[in-house]
Amino acid sequence: MSESKANELTRDLLFDGELAIWQRRQGYRFGLDALLLATDLPELDEDATVVELGAGQGAVALTIAHKFPDMQVIAVERQESLLELLRRNVEENELDNVEIIAGDIREHREFLTPHIADLVLCNPPFYPTDQRRPSPNQEKAAARHELHGDLGDFATAAAYVLDQRGWLQMLTPPIRLMDALEGAQTSDLSPVCLRFYHTRADSDAYLVEYRWRRGGAPDFAIRPPLYIYREDRIYSAEVAQRIGRERR
Repeated sequence: MSESKANELTRDLLFDGELAIWQRRQGYRFGLDALLLATDLPELDEDATVVELGAGQGAVALTIAHKFPDMQVIAVERQESLLELLRRNVEENELDNVEIIAGDIREHREFLTPHIADLVLCNPPFYPTDQRRPSPNQEKAAARHELHGDLGDFATAAAYVLDQRGWLQMLTPPIRLMDALEGAQTSDLSPVCLRFYHTRADSDAYLVEYRWRRGGAPDFAIRPPLYIYREDRIYSAEVAQRIGRERR
């Protein structure tokens, strides 16, 4: 594949064209899970500080900054190719409430201020390095495999930056359920709830959404499942409402 083809960009419009995201056609591309992560938040103050760890080209961070202009959003990303797109997307969408930080989450103490975040979001790499073969594309490989930090590293960085009563919200596939829960046990975050995502009502869960809280009460809940599609392959009412689309 030629270098020009590998670097070809697409400009994808979200929320009826209100938000534009540039991304590489052959690189890491955000999916529906990013929009779902960004559109179901715990209760926050209007001027809350939100940190995304591993922001990629910015779909999650920019969605929150667009929908909540009084919130301060800090987007952390390690890969320079994705940082380039993240900066472009923030500038094009004129989002002055987004701060971009270049950094590796394993070195979070070098660039993050402790106890400033009301919410930390992350959609970390799904697979350990010994599971499945990483993509030859660098963006995809680092986004999908734990080449630069595992679930415990994400939880540790989140605990460092979260304020008292702050939230951590994260997605993983079900196969990482125990890893995610064990990773957060190394911090002072308390698990609050889980929610399972299903393609349809008759399908197994394919994603798990977690919420932890610093200083949370000793309680735990399994939220009602989220079904992505109805039987006719139209988005469920909740998903359609959250992402502003009626059809796939």
